[in-house]
Amino acid sequence: MNSSFWNKAAINGLLLAFVSIVMMVIQTVFDMGKAMDITLWIVKLAGTVGLLYYFMKEFGKQCETYTYSDAFKFGLAVSFFSSIIASCYYFVHVAFLFPDVNTQMSNAILMGLEQTGATSEMNTDKLIANLPLIVCISQFFYMNILGLLWSSILGSSTKHKEPATPFDR
Repeated sequence: MNSSFWNKAAINGLLLAFVSIVMMVIQTVFDMGKAMDITLWIVKLAGTVGLLYYFMKEFGKQCETYTYSDAFKFGLAVSFFSSIIASCYYFVHVAFLFPDVNTQMSNAILMGLEQTGATSEMNTDKLIANLPLIVCISQFFYMNILGLLWSSILGSSTKHKEPATPFDR
């Protein structure tokens, strides 16, 4: 794979992550309620999937042959770069920019652990101290799994039609 593949994947991944980051900031800054949060999540999902489809389709236009495998690889690379950027931002978001989010998550985790009676068995202080890192890593895996899924689904619709016989070329 050449460097233009990775360059385009990195730039497109940055743009894809930007959509997720903007939506995350909007949901944090403006407390709009559950219904609006769900609506924003649906808009973010549609926007990121549509953008990934567009990036995969555009990358295929410059290739003479563009198979499912090529589309899948490019979509996965874009998703990988996007997940790196978005999960690192999420760490900064939770740890530094909006520490209220960290406090809310900590309180929710502690309440859940208290209800199950598990607080006496584990060191909750260490868990809470590492919560931004745990969230960052879990977001990275979550976004990579979603990227893998969407790249595999969208890959078949972005490929070029293969000629039926060698004479069709």
